[in-house]
Amino acid sequence: MKDLSRITGYGCIVAGVGPAGMGFLFNALKTGQITTLARHGLLILDAGGTHASGKLGAGRLGEYRITANSVGDVFLDCLRDPALADVLAPLEGEACLERIRADPYSSPRLDEIGELLEAASALVLAHITALPGVEMWCGTSLDTLQYLDGTSILTLSHEPEVAQRTSRLRTENLVLNLGGQQCPEQLTQSLHRQGLTPSRRARIYSGDELLRMPPGQLRSLLLPRLRRGGRVCVVGGSHSAFSMLDVLADALRNTRVKEITLLHRSPIRLFFENAEEARTAGYHYDAERDVCPISGRINRSGGLRYRALAIGQEILATGRIEECAMDIQLVQTGPGSAQRLELASEVLADAPIVVQCNGYQPILPTISDAHHQPITLREVNGGLDSDANGNPCDIHGQRLAGLYMFGLGAGLAV
Repeated sequence: MKDLSRITGYGCIVAGVGPAGMGFLFNALKTGQITTLARHGLLILDAGGTHASGKLGAGRLGEYRITANSVGDVFLDCLRDPALADVLAPLEGEACLERIRADPYSSPRLDEIGELLEAASALVLAHITALPGVEMWCGTSLDTLQYLDGTSILTLSHEPEVAQRTSRLRTENLVLNLGGQQCPEQLTQSLHRQGLTPSRRARIYSGDELLRMPPGQLRSLLLPRLRRGGRVCVVGGSHSAFSMLDVLADALRNTRVKEITLLHRSPIRLFFENAEEARTAGYHYDAERDVCPISGRINRSGGLRYRALAIGQEILATGRIEECAMDIQLVQTGPGSAQRLELASEVLADAPIVVQCNGYQPILPTISDAHHQPITLREVNGGLDSDANGNPCDIHGQRLAGLYMFGLGAGLAV
């Protein structure tokens, strides 16, 4: 049995202080569990920023040039908990908070949400790290993870100013949220499973990257690839896909691009507060599958909302985004007639630009077992195969107890 006594141990390690990692810490503070975590030893790691900079808590959220898929009051509600009142009191009067308060039932821009999250996270982290038993290391990356029957052994690397710190740690509880990424291989594999293949001349772009670019940069990037003609094709059917259509239509207006095609597997789902709203909008839904039995909302979890909803409704009704004079062709590739796949194949054959908006995979360290053999985590549509506690499993179906993942690509179902 490996002797772990010489490796510095903590009761819990939180790796990654973006929205998912901070969500865990916010909840631990609100429920009073933070004192238990501190008593057993809590270490918080993040590769970027510094605690003093106040630039932790939002990840890349503030870089997106789109609106959120929730109203501002949803974010404000997270900050209203009485357990956080004293900690967050210094936020009062801050511009980032007052801007959202001024119009709480509209959908704010993600850069505004990012600014609020950074400000709130700075206060929460200052409070938590003042507790005995809590440490925070910034400029520290998690490189490898060795999983030993519920115990995780971490190998770290540090920025020069913290290079003297321990490089090997152990914990029985690892909250791992290092962010998400979009891999072109994941898109091509998904298309292959449907019998579809991108053109050999196609360049696959990450929607995640494009959504953070200003219009001029998007035009400079994409238009040269269309010199010899061809289509712009977006793959996906969720909020990010319709936000991508909105952004592309705006960036490419008044250019030679007159149409963008969207390939989506499932029917486009729209969110409505109740059945009456859906009927008024002429939206047809499944009374059993699409209606939340508690709230009565239509497509409560997966439906398009706010700006994406408006864009989706306009496209479904007219086949275009009128403001940008851009035609939008919708092609469903899921179960249906063979003609759907034939049309999708024609689209891909003529598309030098394919934009990936079909989900994320988590950014992971190298994971191995007790014998240093690689552990591969099992994937499903939407990310990893995780249970309701956030525990992923390996390709053999074995749950990794003590490893918790909640962020992009973690696979948690609502």
